[in-house]
This record gives sequence, structure tokens and C-alpha cells, in this order.
Amino acid sequence: MLLTPEINYGLKKPIYMQIHDYLIKEMVEGRLMKNDKLPSVRVFSNHLGISRNSVENAFNQLLAEGYIISVPKKGYYVAEIEDIKGKKIQSTEDDSREPKLQYVYDFKSEYVAKDSFDFKLWKKHLNQVMNYDVDVLYEHGDPRGEHILRAVIARHFYRTRGVVTRPDSIVIGGGITPLLTTLSKLFDYLELDDIGMEDPGFNKAKHVFDYSHLKTIPIEVNERGIDIALLYQKKVRLCYVSPSHQFPTGTIMPVDNRLKLLNWAEKVNGYIIEDDYNAELRFEGQPIPAMQSLDEGDRVIYLGSFSTVLAPGIRISFMVLPRALNQHYARNIEYFSQTASKLEQLALSKLIESGDFDRHVKKIRNYYAKKQGNVLKYIKEHLPKDVTPEHGKAGLQIMLKLPDGWDETEVVLACEEKGIGISGLGVYRSMDKNPSKPYLILGYRGIDEKRMEDGIKELGMVLMMYKETYYEKSLIG
Repeated sequence: MLLTPEINYGLKKPIYMQIHDYLIKEMVEGRLMKNDKLPSVRVFSNHLGISRNSVENAFNQLLAEGYIISVPKKGYYVAEIEDIKGKKIQSTEDDSREPKLQYVYDFKSEYVAKDSFDFKLWKKHLNQVMNYDVDVLYEHGDPRGEHILRAVIARHFYRTRGVVTRPDSIVIGGGITPLLTTLSKLFDYLELDDIGMEDPGFNKAKHVFDYSHLKTIPIEVNERGIDIALLYQKKVRLCYVSPSHQFPTGTIMPVDNRLKLLNWAEKVNGYIIEDDYNAELRFEGQPIPAMQSLDEGDRVIYLGSFSTVLAPGIRISFMVLPRALNQHYARNIEYFSQTASKLEQLALSKLIESGDFDRHVKKIRNYYAKKQGNVLKYIKEHLPKDVTPEHGKAGLQIMLKLPDGWDETEVVLACEEKGIGISGLGVYRSMDKNPSKPYLILGYRGIDEKRMEDGIKELGMVLMMYKETYYEKSLIG
């Protein structure tokens, strides 16, 4: 008997539990009867293209619960269970969660194309740690992160971004989210209750602060970055900005506005969180120095991350703390723990020190520059002429300006119906969710190069259909 459960790799539920639940459902609905023989572990795993461990774990769980029996040298059989058809199958999934949409063309995902990162290179440095430095893995790590990596980060980001710091002012974390959570606790010490957030801006940071004691205040972003006059009006003492490449608009804050923002922080006795998430991926010209490099008043908290240039699964980020916050962190260090893998921290330090990291960054910078060029070419060829791309010299997304009056939300839904995942600018807004000047955000980081043109061509067809419908409604109106 061959059974074919549908394995959903996008679920958090383990594969063996998906098989377990499927087999119980088959029993409940009468398709598997008592004494029916199940496929062998080998046959089942080969048929589904999954590991034998997953099948064995599913069978072992069913054995433990009494749904099947094992007959030596014969195999597994459905057990005799009274009234099994009246049993309700309990799912391990949270029914309150909305199912994740599976897109044919995904222009909003955070994954990376497989050919953009050399895992053999990463494995080489992991193996160096395992072969020569394995003893340190038996020890608890520093809550700040491994000192050798913090020292490497201090040197590297001074050289590439102008960031001035010492290893003892750096805190490493398993991604930006735990670092922002730590910051929220440190802000308690300063009795800071409000934080100005770029609008549109980085939702994940906003969500972290919303779940802490901080009240997020949306501050409009214009062509020069965050509106500093509005920061004064709102009387906040904290703000979160991405000056070198604003997310998601791509705006670059000019130096005079950076100096005005630093002056604001001095005057209100506040702090600026500088998210330099896209530091390495500038395709043209010289890198723009971090705002922290201009900070003489010790008012900038600098955030950096390696996930963008390596892979999302390698969760290593860091922050540079100003003196007052760093001293408070040091006094309360026992309340904090390290969230990044010690093994990966040590491997990353070797990757950077060996020069492999710089070579990798140069390679992917060229890779994404070429990819952006192709995307712009496909946009010109396949999208309606009144849908205009806006892009900068960095970043991994392109803003598509839709004609005034189009409903951004309707366009996104029309795309989803055709299997295209794309975000509107309103997703990143707190104030005007569906503005009169609508935009789409086309992210090209993860979609395969070979499928890119087909996806943009399909997007163009959806936009043309929407355009025709929109003007028909206008004429009727």
C-alpha cells in the first residue's frame, strides 16, 4: 500500500508529525482499517523523498500511542482500536494563525537565491573552529558576544564604515530583534517612553518597541530622510533611522540633515538608533560613511547585521552602545544572555580576518548590481509605461510608482490572486495606509534569476488588467 501525505515544508510542524497526523486521519476516515499493513520505512521514505528518520519517528510515535503495532520480520500494521472513527484529530498547529500563502513568484520574501552565498566557504571556517578551537565551545560565552569577533567587528567597520568604537562597547546578538529587546530594557533606565519611527519604515523594529514599554510615534520621511522638525514637535528623545539607505524608500540622508539630527539629539538629551542594515550593498560610487562616524556627542546607537550579505539563517547582528548606555549594560550584564551561536561567531571572525568576507561582499555586490540591472530591463519591457521604477544605488528592492488614484491594496490583492507576492508601501506605514500616491515594493533578493523575467511579465499582465478595470470604472463614474 502506497500512501502519499502532502508534506508542507513551510510549516513549523516537523515532517514526522505531519506524517503522524496524516496516518491517524486515514484511520479515522476509514481509509486505513485494522490489520492493514503500512509501507516499510524504506519504501515510505523513498516514495516521499524524505529521510528515513522522519518516517521512523512518525511510526515510533504511532506505536507509543497505540495506533499501530510492529510484527517482527513482517512490518507495521494498523492496530484494532474501538470507536476510532469518533476520534477528533488534534493538530499541533495554531489554528489562529493565518496560513502562509505560497506564491509562484515571490517579490517580498526575505530568503536569498542559493547561488548568492557559498556555503562551502562558510563550512570551511566552521570546520576550522571545530578542528582547532573546539575547547572554547565547552565554555559559556560572554553575554556581549565573543571578544575576538567584537574586536574584528571594531576594526572592520572602522575601515569600511568609519564607525569609531572599542570591542567593549559592542554587543552581539542573534539578529536585530534580540538587540532591540535589550535596548528597550536599557531605555527603562533613562526613563525614555516614546520613540520616533520613520514612516514608512522597518516594521520589525516597530513591533519590538510596541511590545515593550515604548510608544512608537510615526515621523514622516521625505526626500531628505526623517522630518527633523516633526521630531521637535512630537517632543520625543529617541528616534530610529536608516540614513544610508532608508527602508523601504531607498532615500539617502544628506550630511547636513545628519548633522541636524545629531544636534537634535544633543538638544533633547536623547539618542539616535542608526540601522545600517545595507552597509555593504552599495553598487555605485564610494560607500557612504555611517552617521555614527560624525557623532561627537556620543548620541548614536549603531546597528549592523551580517544576515543580508551572508544568509538569513546565519543570525548574527551587533550594536555599538554610547558610553552611558554601555555603562548601564555593564552594571546589569548578569541580566542579559548571548543569543548568537558561539560556533558561528568564531567562524565569522575567521571569515572576516581571512579576507574571505571582503571577497564575498565584492562578489555579491557585483551579483546584485547585475540582478538589479536585469530587473530594471524587464520592468521597462513588461510593465505598463505609467508604472515607473524608483531605485537607488544600493538595496535589494525597487519601488514601483503606480498612477495616482490607483488603490494600492486592490493591486496587491489582484497580484496575490495570480500567485504573485508583492508588498505595497502602505504595509510599512503607520499613518496613511493607502495614500493617493501608491507604490509597490518589488524585492528581488531571493527570486531565482531564471524566473525573474517570467514573474515581472506576469506582474505586468496583472497591472494592465487592473489599469483597464480602473479606467472603465472611471468612465462609468
